[in-house]
Amino acid sequence: MRLKVIAHKAVPERPGRSEPRTRKRRPKIYPLMTKPRHELRKQLQTA
Repeated sequence: MRLKVIAHKAVPERPGRSEPRTRKRRPKIYPLMTKPRHELRKQLQTA
């Protein structure tokens, strides 16, 4: 019964509301981690 009541309620109009269409975080300059972490640690220690 409650689900039917909730499902029939319309979303109210929100005048003056705007949704920014941008990314929230800035991109980082680091590459993606494509190997397991323990392998990358070994590479850093030997370098």
